[in-house]
Amino acid sequence: MDKVIKDFQPEYPNSMPKQIRVLHVDDEPVDLEVTRVFLKRGGNDDIEISGVLSAEEALEKLESEHFDAVISDYKMPGMDGIEFLEAVRKSVKHPYVPFIIFTGGGTRVVEEALKKGADRYIRKEGGPANQCKELARVIRELVLVK
Repeated sequence: MDKVIKDFQPEYPNSMPKQIRVLHVDDEPVDLEVTRVFLKRGGNDDIEISGVLSAEEALEKLESEHFDAVISDYKMPGMDGIEFLEAVRKSVKHPYVPFIIFTGGGTRVVEEALKKGADRYIRKEGGPANQCKELARVIRELVLVK
């Protein structure tokens, strides 16, 4: 009888928490790893981070994979975070993906990022635990309201 009851229980795939795929772009490997570790340490198992070291590499990944959000540093060699944001916004595949600038840049960077279409700006200040807590909150806010 127990087997019949277990076999009869319906599965609700939409009741499972959604896995949120995030592309994180930063030219500093340590920053990528610290963010990944602190997000996981903070109990954010629903957020899967894929890190890349350049905006150019990120654009290639965006062409071949699906991501629910993008996190980008501002100051990077080659293409900076604002130029990367503009390229993403102009793309046919991902013009509306939530985009978060995550950097230590000043007020000018904040204003320019928001003007160019960034959804949020998070400063790298304070400890990584607090930064990643705020980052996880913003990621969920931007992705889960879609």
